[in-house]
Amino acid sequence: MSTLAEIEAAVSALPPAEQEALWRLLGRRLAGSGDAQKATRWPVPPPAVPREELRRVHALIEAEFSQTE
Repeated sequence: MSTLAEIEAAVSALPPAEQEALWRLLGRRLAGSGDAQKATRWPVPPPAVPREELRRVHALIEAEFSQTE
């Protein structure tokens, strides 16, 4: 594999468990290379949002998606 497109295609062909293992390996390598700030944790932790705001957003989503045409 010599191009990013070939690598992406090969990764897409992997089963999900192997994709996850690859993600962890790459994360460790990035953290070890001094680029720890650039490495994003996955899954991303939830934002610090007040519970009432979460309830408001949830109610909006429910109202919008519960309507049928």
